[in-house]
Amino acid sequence: MDTSRIENRFLKENQLLGLGFPGQGYIFMRCTGAESIFYEYDESPGAVAANTQEDASRLPISAYSIDNLLRVEDCDHIYQVFMGWKPGAVRQYLYYPYETARRNLDVKRISTKSPFGYMDGFESPYDSPSPETEMFIPKDIDVAFAWWNPLGESVTVEEHLLIRRLKMDYLRDADLIERILKGTQPCRITTLGGIGDSFDYKSRKLLDIDFVKLGASRADIEYAVK
Repeated sequence: MDTSRIENRFLKENQLLGLGFPGQGYIFMRCTGAESIFYEYDESPGAVAANTQEDASRLPISAYSIDNLLRVEDCDHIYQVFMGWKPGAVRQYLYYPYETARRNLDVKRISTKSPFGYMDGFESPYDSPSPETEMFIPKDIDVAFAWWNPLGESVTVEEHLLIRRLKMDYLRDADLIERILKGTQPCRITTLGGIGDSFDYKSRKLLDIDFVKLGASRADIEYAVK
């Protein structure tokens, strides 16, 4: 895989990250370790008939009874994922979390075969994934993909994933988080999935920390990280 298009997106050790959960707020963290896994995958959607759509599904590995290749099970881990696929004409639609379609417009939501809200393999080739495929995945969020083959012949979709497995420490320093919110402390901030369609992520139960909203008061920050 040629990673030249995406290397500047790689989160590195000691860099800070704020993950935004739509409708809930942000969780801030520091990367303390990283490893890269390249994974060639062809099980889902697999063979797709001519001019046929495949509804949203996870990426299972049947041989090992794994229902989702991209599931994160350790609360101190997140995945940073990029992917390319072939044939180039095949269109991918993102569901993040599972069953929640993304890349919608205010006036219209996507559906499989929509003429917008998709990426195809020409934009994100098998061996040169687009930076626009980037996803951060924390513990207990499942991601799914729908597909459409617009060609006049059956194809087998092959995917090439770069899964960057990151170890994270959640920030509990209220001073540091306050500097991030004021813009005086460098920190990458990104929204999971997209805007709209609020999450219902149980951060206190899963990660032992609460959300911080942009513009939060000092008291709100201290409450979230205690």
